[in-house]
Amino acid sequence: MARPFTDRQKDIISLYSKETSNQMLRLVPLRYEYFEATNEDTLLTGSSIVLEGRITSPLQTVRYRGKQSVTRFTFSTESNDYKVSIFNRPWLKSPDEKTSVVVKGRYDGSQRITASNVLFTTLSQQPSVVPVYPLKEGVKQRDLRAIIAKTYQNCKEEFSDQMPDYLRKKYRLSSLSSAIRMLHFPQNPQEVLQATRTFKYQEFLRYMTEVTLRKKMGMYKKLTPYSISESKLEAFIKHLPFELTVDQQMVTQEIISDMTSDVRMSRLLQGDVGSGKTAVAAIVAYAATLGSKQVAILAPTELLATQHLKSFKQFFKNVDVVIEGLYASMPNSVQLDVIERCRQKQVDILIGTHSIFQDRIFFSDLGLVIVDEQHRFGVRQRQMLYEKGTSVDVLMMSATPIPRTLASTLFADMDVSTIETMPSGRKKIVTTLIKENSIRSILDTLIDLVQAKNQIYVVCPTIVESDALNVKSVTTIAASLKAAMGHLWRIEALHGQLKAAEKEAIMSQFSAGNIDVLVSTTVIEVGVDVKQANIMIIYDAHRFGLLQLHQLRGRIGRNQSQAYCYLLTSSSDPLSLTRLQTLVDSDNGFHISMQDLALRGPGDLLGIKQSGLPQFMMGDIVNDQHILTIAKEDAYKIVYSENTEDVQYVNWVLNQENSETFFE
Repeated sequence: MARPFTDRQKDIISLYSKETSNQMLRLVPLRYEYFEATNEDTLLTGSSIVLEGRITSPLQTVRYRGKQSVTRFTFSTESNDYKVSIFNRPWLKSPDEKTSVVVKGRYDGSQRITASNVLFTTLSQQPSVVPVYPLKEGVKQRDLRAIIAKTYQNCKEEFSDQMPDYLRKKYRLSSLSSAIRMLHFPQNPQEVLQATRTFKYQEFLRYMTEVTLRKKMGMYKKLTPYSISESKLEAFIKHLPFELTVDQQMVTQEIISDMTSDVRMSRLLQGDVGSGKTAVAAIVAYAATLGSKQVAILAPTELLATQHLKSFKQFFKNVDVVIEGLYASMPNSVQLDVIERCRQKQVDILIGTHSIFQDRIFFSDLGLVIVDEQHRFGVRQRQMLYEKGTSVDVLMMSATPIPRTLASTLFADMDVSTIETMPSGRKKIVTTLIKENSIRSILDTLIDLVQAKNQIYVVCPTIVESDALNVKSVTTIAASLKAAMGHLWRIEALHGQLKAAEKEAIMSQFSAGNIDVLVSTTVIEVGVDVKQANIMIIYDAHRFGLLQLHQLRGRIGRNQSQAYCYLLTSSSDPLSLTRLQTLVDSDNGFHISMQDLALRGPGDLLGIKQSGLPQFMMGDIVNDQHILTIAKEDAYKIVYSENTEDVQYVNWVLNQENSETFFE
């Protein structure tokens, strides 16, 4: 019989789960505390310590700095006496002198201990492994442990194993029920490792099965394969205002080969910021028009879409190709005109945002879909666009570069093309870490750079001031700069709350060189290309991810002049400073993205909300690549197998679309 939850427990469950209470079993512990008695004969200064004994003096608590406190007492084991300090436990009371106590903490030498926990129990009564869960305001560890224990008891008979049993036996994995029990109620460290190992493989297998299924279902014959005039394509490339790099030539050939085959293309084009993906997109788009196909280019923001429209019209100025844009901010009459001409095949290339998803938009003969910054669109959204044509070729583009072998595994439903080399002539951006949230130390340098006709991006984390966040805002910095430097610099602000027409006007003015300093949020992170913008200043840099900082930095240094990036931070946190130093030391996006993955974890590829890479509850795509590779191989065999267990597993995966649970 199910044990009911109290009203308080129901409130806590609602904080952690929007679905059923069973979802609480998905709450993965942050870490585990281990309670095994320490040998007092081998104590080392700075080492962890767990001892059982008795408190032999009254507890003395001293308060400082408001709510901060330290409690001190003496503690005796059978062998030694210790002086113990524990912080922010003012509620601790002196126990009876016969009461056994377990002290856990750090040994500081000279019989002194800084405790992290004091338990009024014995080691024999205390579980040897205790999970520590992520807490939300007002919730205590004991609350979560009680809820999870009750949840497990209520539904442990309902768990249904979906993984093929032969794989479980092959890798000596646990059943689902056992793995959940060991995750939350382990009896020893070995059970923690076994549960972790089981869930890592299980979620990798499910993910790899899903992407393998996508590829299998997407590999169908084109109804009308088409050919491309090589001479016209070569002439187009010859008239581009730059020479293609070796990598650009290679990936272009890979994509064209797919497009002219009799099987639908599904390819990911990845490359570092500024590596020339847009130029490749223009070439293959022209190739599609040579095959009498229409092209749809999808951008995540209107700002990026307008930038693409401007770039493409420049690329195509010498050829007879009709290019149009379609955005929500356009007058309805203009939208209707573009839509009608697109339906009648009077538009060859349509560039837009989510507007292209509208049901009222039809293509006469859509042959190629190019999705820029593909991680910003969910699978369902992209699918809506593919369905606007028959056997549509699909090219995803991503500036989140990861090593080729890992990319081929994670994106197993797509072929992967990688641009690793950068266009020649560009200088490495000089990146400087400034350990204060101010430009006063570099102001003279900035004045000289602007006087030499360079433009500046200033990036802030927020649009307006926030007492809670205590960070620099666009409005405040723009006002301060205008007050101090307005007599020398032309300064404007750009952010997402402005109307589309305002944003476009400001960017046009900046591109034309009529604005010296553009103070902005991360709205300029992708797509913006202003040749004379050679300086970037990023306030509160520690609040951004490494890869996001690299993307922002990629907005400058787009000509042959020297570019400078200044990372401003008031943080003294060693980890934050180490992260920022990575940007100072490296301009290689592949290296930086892997560092970012290791520090911040990946995003979610399968759902609507995502950051480009799949998010796993327990698996780590950086450190667990060997498990991921094995799961990929097993998933391929499962998808193409007729074995009953494999077929059942495939059907289960198909029925779990966008579900994140590891049990149903």
